Amino acid sequence: MPNEVPSIHVASALPRLPAAHVPRPRLSQRLLGHECRLTLVCAPAGYGKSVLLGECVRRVPAGTRLVWLDLLGHPLEPAELLARLAAALQAKPGGGDPEMELAQLLGHLEQPLWIVLDDYPRQPCAELDACLGRLLERAPHTLRWWIGGRRRPDWSLPRLLLQGDLLELGARDLALDQQELDALLGKHQVQLPAEQRALLLEHSDGWLAAICLLLLQGDPQNLAERLAAGPPLLQEYVSREVLADLPGPLRHGLTLQAYMPRFCAALCAQVLEDEGGARLFDELRQRQLFLHDLDGYGEWFRLERPLATILKQLHGPHEPLHAHERACQWFSQQGRVREAVEHALRAERPDVAASHLQRYGEDMLLLSRNGAQFLAWRDELPAGLFTSTPRLITLQAWALIICARLDEVDTCLDDLARFLPQPDARRQQQLLAQYQSIQGVLQRQLGQRAARQHSLEALEILAPTAWTQRVLCYQMLTQQALAESDLNAARHYNHEGLRLARQRGNLPFESLLSLERVHLLAMQGEGERALDQVEQSLQDMQEDGRHGPVLVRLLLLRGKLLAARGASVEAGHALRAALEEGERCQDAYLLYAYLGLAELAAENGEFDRAQQLLRKAERQMHWLKVQEVRYREALQHVQGLLWLYQGEADKARECFRQVSHNLRVFDLLAPSGFYDLPLRNRLGLAQADLALGQIDKAATALQALERECREAGLRSLACECLLVLAEARLLAGRSKTANGLLDQALDEAQRLNLLPPLRGLLARQRAWLESRLPAPAERQGCLSLLEPSPERSPLTRREAAVLKLIAQGLSNQQIAELLCVSLHTVKSHARHINAKLGVERRTQAVAHAKAQGWLS
Repeated sequence: MPNEVPSIHVASALPRLPAAHVPRPRLSQRLLGHECRLTLVCAPAGYGKSVLLGECVRRVPAGTRLVWLDLLGHPLEPAELLARLAAALQAKPGGGDPEMELAQLLGHLEQPLWIVLDDYPRQPCAELDACLGRLLERAPHTLRWWIGGRRRPDWSLPRLLLQGDLLELGARDLALDQQELDALLGKHQVQLPAEQRALLLEHSDGWLAAICLLLLQGDPQNLAERLAAGPPLLQEYVSREVLADLPGPLRHGLTLQAYMPRFCAALCAQVLEDEGGARLFDELRQRQLFLHDLDGYGEWFRLERPLATILKQLHGPHEPLHAHERACQWFSQQGRVREAVEHALRAERPDVAASHLQRYGEDMLLLSRNGAQFLAWRDELPAGLFTSTPRLITLQAWALIICARLDEVDTCLDDLARFLPQPDARRQQQLLAQYQSIQGVLQRQLGQRAARQHSLEALEILAPTAWTQRVLCYQMLTQQALAESDLNAARHYNHEGLRLARQRGNLPFESLLSLERVHLLAMQGEGERALDQVEQSLQDMQEDGRHGPVLVRLLLLRGKLLAARGASVEAGHALRAALEEGERCQDAYLLYAYLGLAELAAENGEFDRAQQLLRKAERQMHWLKVQEVRYREALQHVQGLLWLYQGEADKARECFRQVSHNLRVFDLLAPSGFYDLPLRNRLGLAQADLALGQIDKAATALQALERECREAGLRSLACECLLVLAEARLLAGRSKTANGLLDQALDEAQRLNLLPPLRGLLARQRAWLESRLPAPAERQGCLSLLEPSPERSPLTRREAAVLKLIAQGLSNQQIAELLCVSLHTVKSHARHINAKLGVERRTQAVAHAKAQGWLS
């Protein structure tokens, strides 16, 4: 590590570090670890630029001279810079051109030199920028510039970057991370729970000044809430340090942007047209005025939260209606209905909002939190507006179904009936078909068998233009067939729905139908194909920037499939990602994330955590207003599994019995997303009977269930039944029969890559199972994973296949042709492989995989 700078090398006094200074090694090490001619730290006020520079230059290498000039943000002429540098270096410049004199002064240095220009001029200084820009191009290699400021200088920064002569940090780099926030709280002797710390970091956007001002004044509790309210001390700081030297038009433009959830250059040009919006946006970026990059590409931004809060308070309680009207017009022209509706409501134009809502498509309700947002708009708009047209009523019904608020859909259907009869027979038929398509999907979600007939009749009538409703009907029919274990019918309906979605080029609906295909493959015992399908659909959605309920369900399936192959850690990551996404978009399927995480916790012996997860799941269902029939049996079934894990067989049996009773008495089909629930519940009931010593009863039930699953083509569940049946025969003293059944089950589990049931049996009957297993050196597939290895490949099956072809020397195009996928898909797989293996080039990926034995 470089030595602390000796005083003889300091050509000007360094500013002292703050009393509560928190070192930031992640930044200082990054800056000190680069040998470049220019280090530029550019960020708004209060991000700790000067302190960071001071921290770095205190570690100047031995033998290097240091000059620190504080420019105070004031305008500066090249002649003034020459005079100050010459004085600091104890040199006497000539009387020629300042730039030439600067070049001569810096070109004749006898030892390495670091020059720090702190608080670079905040107003444009064309002459100084041009002078320094040329000096940077021809600076000697022994000279390093360190420049900090609030304005990005007008230099050829891209060229310097390409030459390796520039290292630049911005506001996002300087924003506090969680570790630095914890250290800062420690310096101020403030203790906060983890949730409060995370909330404080979110509300502050990591802005150091805002957090410090809060810590210096007032109660340390509820810091995040006080920050969201805009405390007086922060208001004064913003007024003096941020707004005071801004010209009026720029300050006005900044205030209007505070009311925009997101904006880009084109939107600014529209909203600030009278003030020269395009120019103002460029100046906002040049001055680094608290713009938070939303997409990582420098196209969409929002203001940092604390500044936006203060600007709104300074502006007053009223929204800038004209700005929202212009934003609404712009988003409408771009075809972005959701944003157009939001700004129409903020502009207090509910009539305009309603006209835009009619252009909403059912596929849009599947994205982000659009379904929940649509229902929130229903509460904001005048009463009766959402029932004013059949289109708005049907959209409301679909939103309620997507959000699983099923008990409210009947009211929509009653409202739809008010528009009957229609003026002509064709319209009458189409409205009735719309009614039946909603009724079919609703009844499917309620587990009612009549759903099929409604959907089949709707499909006969729905016009080709109503393709979204047709896709949803096909999805419903697929779901019902899966719930009835009719895999052939499920395959047919799924194929038809996928074909229609692909014909329309609609990714959300294609991914929606792919979900059911994954369920089908998993139930057939084709877990690897199912996982490949999930990975491909996830990749398509994520590369297209899509979020929302479909992404939630894909992540859930990924977690479920990974858990089935024994990859508990990766499964946990996927389920937690699904839970986070589900909470963001308020999707009821997050229930299954909680259930999956509870099972993983129980497998690890974390029973208290597992029970806590179940309680959270039920609370979330209540909070989301999900009808009980949608989650009750699934929740109770997993509760039974937890009791089994804990050895409470009597409690487990009661849970399973209650689920069976409800399904039978109310004639319910399995809920969507858990199509084999009735069969799995029968397996759980048999396992509970077995644990309670009712061996013959359990064996009889298991024989019938195994035969039923095998006849239906449910290979995975049939294999699980066979394993438990083998155990039942062992406990009954029929060792020969038990051994035969176990050998058959082990062979099937090996082919199906089915690990968790084997681990469960290993925990209960280790000696017996090990006596029937091959020798450890001969175990393959899932059998080898009974003793987990830390060196397992993180790659998916498809990624591993791509890497093997790369290792054979094939080009991306050749791989695409061989695997029958697009070139874009191969390149995406290659990127993911490099990221997972922590390498940059394909040759490195191949070498790493070979070293780990993953390509054998």
